[in-house]
Amino acid sequence: MRVRRSLLAAAVAAAALACAAASPAGERPQYAVGPPYVAPLRIPAHPHPGPVPGCIRPTAGCVVKEMRRLRAREAALGCDHRAVFATTYRVLTRVALETVRRHPRYFRYPRYFFFEDALFAQVYFANSRAWAHGNRVSPAWRIAFEAARDGDQNAAQDMLLGINAHVQNDMPFVMAALGTHTSGGRSRHRDHERMNRVLARAYRPVVDAVRRRYDGSMAFTNPDGVPVDDMAGLALVKKWRDDVWRNANRLLRARTTAERRQVTRDIEQNAATTAGAIATLQVPGYRAQRNAYCAAHNPDAGAR
Repeated sequence: MRVRRSLLAAAVAAAALACAAASPAGERPQYAVGPPYVAPLRIPAHPHPGPVPGCIRPTAGCVVKEMRRLRAREAALGCDHRAVFATTYRVLTRVALETVRRHPRYFRYPRYFFFEDALFAQVYFANSRAWAHGNRVSPAWRIAFEAARDGDQNAAQDMLLGINAHVQNDMPFVMAALGTHTSGGRSRHRDHERMNRVLARAYRPVVDAVRRRYDGSMAFTNPDGVPVDDMAGLALVKKWRDDVWRNANRLLRARTTAERRQVTRDIEQNAATTAGAIATLQVPGYRAQRNAYCAAHNPDAGAR
């Protein structure tokens, strides 16, 4: 028990150090225009929130559609270790939906939230399709998918690997494509910060869902009644989201293709370095133990 808990703590600490130590490098970026929405996205000259597939009109219905797609993917993956992030994403999205339904004015710019939620999900599904077809994904996603396919990591690490790839790597491009300021120049940073509160409320439900479905060790790596473990994870994700805001604005300030490619390399390498730190720690043979637990506890275990 102590070993497993120490493993996650070490992964979080290593990820935090990796964020500080990352240096510009990496593959040459590919810019996608429109579908399939594999980040990095092309940044418009005058970015603003607007319709994306699955969200033509910005309403809560857009979030409901994404939840259904996430639930379908979660069910289809069964005990595939990629399902951990599908569950993570579904529960986070559910808590966000509950928040905006309960408090319609929670966000100052709700239209932006609905379009951002939809585009962000499109990028996740696009990366999943790209990996399945052998196409290029960012290094952070490649590390996450390879760990899910072959590794002896625990489910908490899979959760962090997915959050890292989707937030640190993908989100700056999504936010830059939609704009970080209104057409009148007002910053949307307040709403970005308020989303951190939603994530804080969702963290425990996410951990509990992942523990129930995939990996009993979550009861030791993130035990109930020990908030310090949750706080460590939340602090790390908050730091990643702070970097997202900074990097989205770096993308928007870039005036040449060369500048934007440099920012892209920085973003991708930072996320990849963090992913490598999270994925490095493994317990030989733990994959089989996880799979047996999932087969016994996950109602979708027979999907694959």
